[in-house]
Amino acid sequence: MTCNPKILILTGSYGNGHLKVTKTLKDMFLKQGVSQDNIVESDLFLDSHPILTKASKYLYIKSFTYGQKIYGFLYYGGSKKKRILSYDFLNKYGMSTLKNLVEEVKPDIIVNTFPMPVVPEFRKKTGAQIPIVHVVTDYYAHKNWIHEEVDRYYVASKTLKNDLMKLGFSSDRIKVSGIPIDPIFEVEYDKKALFEKYQLDINRPVVLIAAGAFGVLKDIDEMLSKILSVNNNQVIVVCGKNEELKNSLSAKFNGNNNALILGFTNKMDELMKMATLMVTKPGGITISEALAVQVPLILYRPVPGQEKENAIFFESKGAAVQVTRSNKLLDSILSLLQDEKLRMNMKKNMKELYNAHAAEVICEDVMYLHAAKEKMNRIIV
Repeated sequence: MTCNPKILILTGSYGNGHLKVTKTLKDMFLKQGVSQDNIVESDLFLDSHPILTKASKYLYIKSFTYGQKIYGFLYYGGSKKKRILSYDFLNKYGMSTLKNLVEEVKPDIIVNTFPMPVVPEFRKKTGAQIPIVHVVTDYYAHKNWIHEEVDRYYVASKTLKNDLMKLGFSSDRIKVSGIPIDPIFEVEYDKKALFEKYQLDINRPVVLIAAGAFGVLKDIDEMLSKILSVNNNQVIVVCGKNEELKNSLSAKFNGNNNALILGFTNKMDELMKMATLMVTKPGGITISEALAVQVPLILYRPVPGQEKENAIFFESKGAAVQVTRSNKLLDSILSLLQDEKLRMNMKKNMKELYNAHAAEVICEDVMYLHAAKEKMNRIIV
C-alpha cells in the first residue's frame, strides 16, 4: 500500500477562506506523512482564465458594497433550476487547464475546496479513475458543488448532510467533518495572560468588531463611542487591510485605553478568545473559527449568496444574531452585552454545532479512501 499518495488540492482565491482551508489541509497532510513534493495546489480558474477570473473577483469584492443585488442574482440564479450560466459553460470552464494539470501531476486523489463542476465533469468526460472529494466550505451547498461523480462530501453540519441525501446521495458518501480551520483556534489558552498581553481588563466586556470585512461602515466612530460610554465596555476593532479606516479610528481613539484599533492581524484566535461577543460577516471560515471558540456572534449585513445562507443557518440554530440594517447594529450589540442568559445559550448551541479537528478528520478519511482504492486495484490485478 502506498502511504504517500500524490494529492492535487484545487482552490479559489475569492476571499481568503478557500485559501485558508487549502493551507490547513496541506499542513495536515504533511503532518500525516505525505511528502511536500506529493502535494500540489492550484487556483484552477485563475490559472485557466486570469483576466475573466480577475473580473469576476472584482464583482465578488464589490458585492460587499453596491453590487449585492447583482451578486445575489448570479448566485441564486445559479442555484435554482434556471441558471444564468449554462451547465455547458460551467463544466468546460477550466477543463483544458485541469486536463493538463492531471497529466502533469498524475494525482492519486483530487481534493476540491471550491465549487467547480468542471472537476467531477472532467472525470465523467474522460473516464479517469481518480477519486474526487469535495470539502464544502459553507453551511449551504450551492449547486456547483453537486455532481454524481463526487466520491465523498465533507460537510459542516448534519443539516447539510440531510440536504445532500435528499438530492440522492447515499449517507456513506457524506461525512460530517466540520469546516477545516487553523488548529490554533482549538488550543487551550490562558485567558488572564491574553488580557495582560493586550492591556485590557479581564473583568469588563469586550466587543470584537471585524470591521475590515464590511467596507466602510457609516459613522463607525460614533457607534464605538457609544459602546464605550456604556457599562465600561471595551472594544477591539480589526480593520484588516483598510488602512484609511485604521488611521481614522486610531486618531479618533488615541489615548483611550478601552479601544484597541488594529489593522491586519494573524492573531484572530487570541482576539476571539477575549471577546464577549463578535461582530462580523458570516464567511464560512470565520464563523467556523467562532464555533471553535464559542464566541457569541452578531452577523452584520450578509451578502446575498453563501453569506446569507450561512447567517440564516446560524440564526436558525440559535448560534448568532443577524443584523441587516446599519441603524440596528448598535442596539443589537448593547442588547446582547446585557443579556448574559442569551449569550450563554448561544455558546451552548455553538458547542453542539461544532465539529472538532475537521482537517484531521478529512485528511485521515482521504488517506483511507486512497488505501481502499489501492487495495481494490491489487484485487483486480
